[in-house]
Amino acid sequence: MAKPIRIGYARCSTARQELASQLNALARADCKRIFSEKISTRVKTRPELEKALKLAYDIKEAAPTKRSSSPSTSSSALPATPPS
Repeated sequence: MAKPIRIGYARCSTARQELASQLNALARADCKRIFSEKISTRVKTRPELEKALKLAYDIKEAAPTKRSSSPSTSSSALPATPPS
């Protein structure tokens, strides 16, 4: 069985807050790519989160399709197309 590809995302909202503890936790979780940004929760567009989601969709699209007789294992947690 192939090892899952982990993508990490860290965010904090103010200049005084630090991303270091989140980044360290994601690195310990063996994330292959980590996206991070300092951006307010009031901002609705988060470029690094969008990049992380796009990478996840691209990886999912490139992955071979699993065939299963069980509906619970064949269903997807991600929608078929990335958000616009």
